[in-house]
Amino acid sequence: MKVDSVIESKTNKKYKFLKSLLNKKFREKEKLFFAEGVKVIEESLDFVKPEFIALSENFDDKDLIKKLTENACEIYYFSEKLFKNLTDTLNSQGIIGYYKQLHISGIGNIEKGKYLYLDQLQDPGNIGTLIRSAIAFNLDGIIFSSDSVEIYNPKLIRSTMASIFKIKIYLLDKKEDLEKLKDKKFEIITTSLNFKNPSYNYDFSDDFILVLGNEANGVSDYLMSISDRNIYIPISENLESLNVGVAGSIIMYEINRK
Repeated sequence: MKVDSVIESKTNKKYKFLKSLLNKKFREKEKLFFAEGVKVIEESLDFVKPEFIALSENFDDKDLIKKLTENACEIYYFSEKLFKNLTDTLNSQGIIGYYKQLHISGIGNIEKGKYLYLDQLQDPGNIGTLIRSAIAFNLDGIIFSSDSVEIYNPKLIRSTMASIFKIKIYLLDKKEDLEKLKDKKFEIITTSLNFKNPSYNYDFSDDFILVLGNEANGVSDYLMSISDRNIYIPISENLESLNVGVAGSIIMYEINRK
C-alpha cells in the first residue's frame, strides 16, 4: 500500500519515542504499553482506543486502517527497516498499537465478585493463560502482586491474545491489603498439593479471592496464614505438580461449573 508520508530517519522524534517503549522503565514513565498483531488491535477497538498506531509501510489491511481512521487513531507509517526496530516479535504482522496502561492501582473499589490474586508469578505465558481462563470462566478481575512479572511485559500481552483488554486488572503494592477484603466478607482461598480439600468438592462463595502462588515456591507464608480455606487439585502419583496456568484454569472451571 502506497502512503504519502513514511518515517525513515532514526532521529525522528516519534520513532525514538515509540522505540523507547520496548523498555520497561519508559513504559512505566509514560504510562503506556503496546500490543501487536491484526486480530489483537482489531479486538481492542471494542474496549479501548489506541493512543498511537505504528504501521509498516507495506501494511495493506485496508479494512483495519479504515476502522482505525474512523476511531481517530494517530497513525504513523515507518519504513520496513525502522519498523523492525519497534516490534518485539520475529514475524511481525506490520502493526503495533500503543495504549494507556489499563490497571487499577489498589483494591479499594472492590466490593464483591470473584477474583484471582497472582502471588509472585513470574512466567508471562502462565499469566496470559490465567487471564484468558478468567474471562472464559466468568471471573471479575485479576489482582497482581507488586512482585509478579510486569503486567505490560510484551510476552505477557502477546500471550493474552487481546484478553488483557477484556477484564479488570488490579495492581496491589502490599499483599497485606488483601486482608481488608475480609472485612467485606470476602474469602481468601489458597492452593497447595499439601491440603486435603479437593477443588471439586469445594463450595465457592459469591465473593472470594483465589490465590495462586509462585511457580517454584507456591503461595507465600503470609497469605497461607490469613487464608480462610485451602484447596488442592488431586493428580496422579506419577506427576509431582501441575503448571500454575493449568492448575488455575482447572479451579476456575470448577468455580464456573458450580
